[in-house]
Amino acid sequence: MSEDTREYYDTLVEEEDSPFYDVQRKDLFMFAVGYGRKRAGRVPNSGRHALFNQSSLTEQQEWIIKSVAVYEERDPQVLRDEKLVYKIAREYANGGVEELHSQYVKPGDTLSEITTDIIQMGQGSISSE
Repeated sequence: MSEDTREYYDTLVEEEDSPFYDVQRKDLFMFAVGYGRKRAGRVPNSGRHALFNQSSLTEQQEWIIKSVAVYEERDPQVLRDEKLVYKIAREYANGGVEELHSQYVKPGDTLSEITTDIIQMGQGSISSE
């Protein structure tokens, strides 16, 4: 990941007024994957910095990542390519964390705005089914 992206994660988990204060980076990553898929889209990786050890993910987190890749590719065969599976997740997380960081640094109540945004996304998903 790029230095900027790493700084976004650091800011969001280290600043006491952030809604993600003291959250593990892998958990923020998982949130950013979902948020990025709905709000920001995929942002290509740049840089070689790892955010966390992939082996630290729980089985549930791994299956969420795999599910996102299958949904994105519309083909379960994507699961045969673990690098592509995690590339898709990282790209969505990049977009998601950029969006979350931009909401955090702008004036206003970040937590309320993100909460409202998530509720609206959920309502949109329910009404589109």
